[in-house]
Amino acid sequence: MIVGELINSRYDIKMLIGDGGMANVYLAYDRVLRKNVAIKMLRYELSKDESFIKRFNREATQVTQLEHPNIVASYAVGTYKEQPFIVMEYIRGRTLKDYLREVGPLTPAEATFVMIQICQGIEQAHKFGIIHRDLKSQNIMIDDELNVKITDFGIALSSNEADMTQTNTIMGSVHYLAPELARGSLATTASDIYSLGILMYEFLTGTVPFKGEGAVNIALQHMENPVPSIRELNESLSANFDHIIKRATAKKPAGRYPNVQEMISDLRVAHIEGSVGHIENSSKTTTEVKESKPVPQRTQGQKQKPKSASVQPVKKTKPVKAGQIPYKDRRSFSGLSLVNGVLYTILLAIFGIVYFVIVIQPGRFETDHARVPDVIGMTVSEARNALDDAGFENAHLEVREIRNTLVPEGEVFRSNPGANVQVRMVPNRVVRIYVATHEAN
Repeated sequence: MIVGELINSRYDIKMLIGDGGMANVYLAYDRVLRKNVAIKMLRYELSKDESFIKRFNREATQVTQLEHPNIVASYAVGTYKEQPFIVMEYIRGRTLKDYLREVGPLTPAEATFVMIQICQGIEQAHKFGIIHRDLKSQNIMIDDELNVKITDFGIALSSNEADMTQTNTIMGSVHYLAPELARGSLATTASDIYSLGILMYEFLTGTVPFKGEGAVNIALQHMENPVPSIRELNESLSANFDHIIKRATAKKPAGRYPNVQEMISDLRVAHIEGSVGHIENSSKTTTEVKESKPVPQRTQGQKQKPKSASVQPVKKTKPVKAGQIPYKDRRSFSGLSLVNGVLYTILLAIFGIVYFVIVIQPGRFETDHARVPDVIGMTVSEARNALDDAGFENAHLEVREIRNTLVPEGEVFRSNPGANVQVRMVPNRVVRIYVATHEAN
């Protein structure tokens, strides 16, 4: 146990905050960065095993490449008494698994907001050729503002790494395991996309789709059984989400989203009224389109097109413009009242505005948020200036002095919301900072 020690003349180890089969995680104070950090250190009994050292060093090499708001930041790597370690961002919060146990299923809006953040983080990893392979709610941290950060790339695999054994490819948690990994195949980006689909199911229902006694039983279900409909547990959930989950969790990797960005695109339109057909049609693979029947199915908010054989030629009829609703009998449209025509135009305009804001300009999805700066190690005046510069000049700054002899007196050692947390900019927003004092309170 190294609690209470100063390692590498820089990190004051405060306490053990997590332990796993491969590494322990400690809360430490970084004297150079002047803030708390998390140090993930390979367990002592494994530090003599070359295979574990190789895996740990691979993680260290990979995670230091990743810089993204939804991925836990890594600052440095080092060795202490022959034990390699990674210095990471210290996240105050709880795992998404604990959050779901406490509050139950997320609302559709919350699930979409959380899932888009996770997808964006994984998309960044995939851009660097890194496959996570262990995506699960236990490896995602969440705060009260529903901002998330992906953790634990401990079994992450570089897509160009060829020396991984088949045993290592099946290390991810079985409840989120892609069928090809259960069969012993190598992981691909499609394997992460499968896990994202399972996570979306869990967000909306509060449970995972496959359960059973033993890992083998659950793995067999992933290989053989389709993911059940979320509407079996909650009929009020949109068929849009059902479609997104089913495509992400297709048994064959080729049937899933080809990349995370396409999944994000479907998530962003999931709430639009009547958009089921849009998602279903736009998301079909070439093979599925060829095999589908020529007669489209009727979906909510859509008119069913007539069969081409039943369409009669009409003289002097203008071609149907994009956006108009096809009717079997065009004369029925001429019989509509002027009032109905005006109402239809207004509804069409409203739909167009909603589509433009959410789809065409998705950045608007987050325009009412701002990110809290890292004020740890600052004085009160420095923290106030940093908050003003980050857009919190209208927020109420609440300063609390707390006895803390582990950091210099007068320095900020904690903030609420925490550093890098994205918060909604609401009236009367309060930002609380905790300042160290060496006097008894």
